[in-house]
Amino acid sequence: MTKSKARYRLGSSRTVSVLTGSSAALVLVAAGQTATATAQPLAWQPPAASYAVSQPVHTTVTMDDGVRIAVEIVYPTGPGTGERASGTFPVLLTQNPYGTQRSDPADNGAYFVRRGYVYVASAVRGTGDSGGQVDWFGDRQGEDGAALVDWAAHTLPGSDGKVGLEGCSYLGVNQWFTAAAVGKDSPLKAIAPFCTDSDFYNDLTADGGIPTSFVAGIGRAEPRGPEDDPATDPQSVTVAQQAAGGSRAYDDAYWQDRNVQKLMPRIVRNGIPALSEAGWQDLFPGGNLGAYAAAQNAYFGRPSTAPIRAGEPVTGRYQAIAGPWTHGEHVDEAALQAIRLEWFETWLKDAPTGMADTSTPLHLFENGAGSWTDSAAWPLSPRARTYYLGNGSLTAARPPEQGDDRLSWAASSTPDGTLTYTTAPLTEAALLDGPADVTVYAEATTTETELSATLSIVAPDGTVTKQADGVLLGSQRAVDTEQSWYGANGTLLKPVHPFTQASQRPVTPGRTTRYDISLLPSLTRIPAGYRIRVSLTSGPPADFHYPVSPTARQLADLAGGVYTVERSADAASFVNLPLTSPGTAHPSDSSWGPAS
Repeated sequence: MTKSKARYRLGSSRTVSVLTGSSAALVLVAAGQTATATAQPLAWQPPAASYAVSQPVHTTVTMDDGVRIAVEIVYPTGPGTGERASGTFPVLLTQNPYGTQRSDPADNGAYFVRRGYVYVASAVRGTGDSGGQVDWFGDRQGEDGAALVDWAAHTLPGSDGKVGLEGCSYLGVNQWFTAAAVGKDSPLKAIAPFCTDSDFYNDLTADGGIPTSFVAGIGRAEPRGPEDDPATDPQSVTVAQQAAGGSRAYDDAYWQDRNVQKLMPRIVRNGIPALSEAGWQDLFPGGNLGAYAAAQNAYFGRPSTAPIRAGEPVTGRYQAIAGPWTHGEHVDEAALQAIRLEWFETWLKDAPTGMADTSTPLHLFENGAGSWTDSAAWPLSPRARTYYLGNGSLTAARPPEQGDDRLSWAASSTPDGTLTYTTAPLTEAALLDGPADVTVYAEATTTETELSATLSIVAPDGTVTKQADGVLLGSQRAVDTEQSWYGANGTLLKPVHPFTQASQRPVTPGRTTRYDISLLPSLTRIPAGYRIRVSLTSGPPADFHYPVSPTARQLADLAGGVYTVERSADAASFVNLPLTSPGTAHPSDSSWGPAS
């Protein structure tokens, strides 16, 4: 018969391809009823739990340098017998730096084990029961992951030779490094890095060129292994250099090697599909969107850090979810577990889920609308709108007269140290779609400045809802125009700063200087009648998405600073917003997780 591809909606609202033809008929017998080809075909559904979970089995795997990595394995068992199920199963591997002694893989893996997977939890080198010295990700952890994948595929009893990577936060991020290290034709068939970001220096290690406490906090949370020396391990060296303003306080080669976007060409060459997830209220809101763009761009030979324009080709091998969640929220609940299961069933069991057959592999929760949208492009639209800072206002016209506002630097923000600028009520609804830029022209009395910006929307009743924020150290104001993102008419929407020692230059006191502050991405529907507000402070906002910890030198250079923010015709400070029509966002047929 003649065969063609037809697409049908799943019960989960995703699609599946089935064979149809002029002589084909779908016959369904249930409760004595017969359905012909005119009825809807049966949709693929995730399998129900059919196994129980074994007790953990402990062993170690020796790396090429002799370091032993501790692993725990749980197997599918017969529900009534407790005996290990016969046959072989694909393996899911997670690499955990937080296990106090041994990681119980049943904690997060039971859902998958009950549906026919072996689940392995390893302790990252230098943590838990594993040997070696701990570091902040990097090639060595990737090589360890690749060795564990090979062991899980070829040595682990009960393995069918196919491996996937699973986990959230650190356990999500390290999947990228393993996928980059495995090489081509690896038994690693898919990864699902959840709660992940894309560029560790700019996302979490520093904000606007100012170090955060993130790496030091990770170091305190990790239980050090029997061979690790917390005083000398590579991660402790990083913490010390950041605090002292050393090389790793900048975006140096160490951090460049840990930039997921730069790993992506290797991951794509290795043929490893990836489904990533992050939250709009995460440690770094929408942190996986850079990884999504880098993967799609690498697959099609485009510059990895570029946005994805409407009409550019994309592949269902690289998908991303950004939901209305905080860090790790809902990840181990039914909805997001089922989505990961569907991903692994697609790539490790060759199940006909149709999940990879999509032309819109980006799944975004539209804040304000309370619904999901699917897209290929990111941002969804290149449209942009510029507002100029006025006397407490944001207006489309440049200020006609001389004007300025004063800020005094403070180690922490206070209500008295905040300038606010607000639009008139919007006459029609708009969609805030992507990253934004706040460009401030200011004079300072010091050789260093710290300026923070917060973007909010204001309801008719006065309720203020934060959308995004950003901070910039004045000496790191240099902009990389090749890497920055621009909207329609060349409007700067995502200023990219090198944040290197070489790019650093002092502020000249008394000289009007331009500062381009990058605001985090958002996807929010703004109803008609709402107003848009930008707030400026001379220190980090009280509710900044992740607190900064300036070095002693930075604090000394900032102390006593007074800034004059210009809002005049010849030095007009402004904000560039990615505003488009709400109709640009096409509603998804799927729910990609809880709506709150």
